[in-house]
Amino acid sequence: MKKIFFNLILIAGVLLLPQACSDELDVNPTQSVAQGDVFTTTGNAWAAVNGIHRTMFQQDGRMDNAGHGSKMITIDFMGDDLVPDAWQWFVRASRWQEHDNENGNHPYDWFRLYYRIVSNANMIIHNIEGAEGPQRDREFILGQALAYRGFAYYQMVQYFGHRYVPGTNNDQLGVPLVLEPTTEGLPRATVEEVYAQITQDLDQALGLLDGKVVDWDTQAPKSHITHDVALGLRARVALTMHDWGTAASSANQARQGGSLMSQAQVLQGFSSHDNPEFMWASRQLPDQTTYFHSFYAFMSYNFNSSNIRTSPKSINSQLYHQISETDIRKQLWEETAEGAQERGGIPGNAADYHSFKFEAAGSGDSYGDIPFMRTAEMYLIEAEALARDGQDGQAAQVLYDLISARDDEYTLSANTGQDLIDEIMIHRRVELWGEGHRWFDLKRLNEDLDRTGTNFNPSVVILMEYPADGPLWVSLIPRREIEANPEIVQNVH
Repeated sequence: MKKIFFNLILIAGVLLLPQACSDELDVNPTQSVAQGDVFTTTGNAWAAVNGIHRTMFQQDGRMDNAGHGSKMITIDFMGDDLVPDAWQWFVRASRWQEHDNENGNHPYDWFRLYYRIVSNANMIIHNIEGAEGPQRDREFILGQALAYRGFAYYQMVQYFGHRYVPGTNNDQLGVPLVLEPTTEGLPRATVEEVYAQITQDLDQALGLLDGKVVDWDTQAPKSHITHDVALGLRARVALTMHDWGTAASSANQARQGGSLMSQAQVLQGFSSHDNPEFMWASRQLPDQTTYFHSFYAFMSYNFNSSNIRTSPKSINSQLYHQISETDIRKQLWEETAEGAQERGGIPGNAADYHSFKFEAAGSGDSYGDIPFMRTAEMYLIEAEALARDGQDGQAAQVLYDLISARDDEYTLSANTGQDLIDEIMIHRRVELWGEGHRWFDLKRLNEDLDRTGTNFNPSVVILMEYPADGPLWVSLIPRREIEANPEIVQNVH
């Protein structure tokens, strides 16, 4: 592998073409498409799209580096809700030591993954028009590539750039905007410029994806970015930008085609794309499992890995005790280690507030589909945006529509103002626990990290508090990129 990272991932003519993410797409999972043939037809171009889908969960080196799922784990370990019981792969992230090291693995992995997605999306964007095939397919392929590019830049600007501050020019540095296949190193664009490009990509994708389905099914496989998923991404971005109107309307539209899971389904392990709430998921095949690199090799309660055996994952005890006793979600965690052992299925140590949310295929099989986006998140985005926009009645109703499906005793909230916002945020933390949002939420809301008075063990995580105005809310740029690209400026810690 070349040490010059920027050129490695952006070199013109290189496309990652791993096997398709769906058995409907590829009857011969060992087949790939030659580079020279990729954009001759839309049929071949689908392989390039499927390569991006596969990149979202495939292994790339170390055990803690298996696509976007590993980044979801990282972001929640950096927050205040996912509690590690002992030393394990992601503990340096929970200590905020990884992103504070320009030679660390996580900054490099983050840069590598999302610029790989950008690189492949750019190849599609700049070549798909010449592919022979239905115009509808060209538009569907282009729409997904644009959405993926917007998604990748959204992940990177949150990690490497300072938070978006509404009402300012946001001239703080973001990440380089690479919008065409190139080997040229580029300077970092401002946070404002990056968010402008993200919204432009997603808005264009929405126009292209509207009304599109694929020929082999009445609905695109959940590994694909549909119009609803693009709306969900647009809602996420608008929430980060404090654009409450766009966030609420986009989330509302995104959830219209979906449904909420039953209370029984809440307890079924969050690991199957067949879950009715999954809008966007990894959609793995059994022969594509990532074994000890899998999301479920770290986050499930039942896979028999050394990580699961020695370092069970728990929920913040303060958060747990804010969950109503009649809320079905409270059963996703067990309050005592003894209760967790009695519940069964744990291959090793148990912990207080032990998680049972994620279930792997079995003790010897870490297979599972990863939920990248769920319908419940759209309810929460809509409710939060409405509440922050002063529309308390509508916000309370949207929250009720979600939480009443989780808790038969829940009643329409009488809270208003900040009290209603606080209630919504508690439900967001409970609902999306372990799904890769918490550190980003703290950052976008300019809130302190505070793990004190909880079941966080200071000897494990070291960092118990950190102020919202501290410099560590951005990751250092990987040293390998700085050495390869003289246009790059490092963040200051």
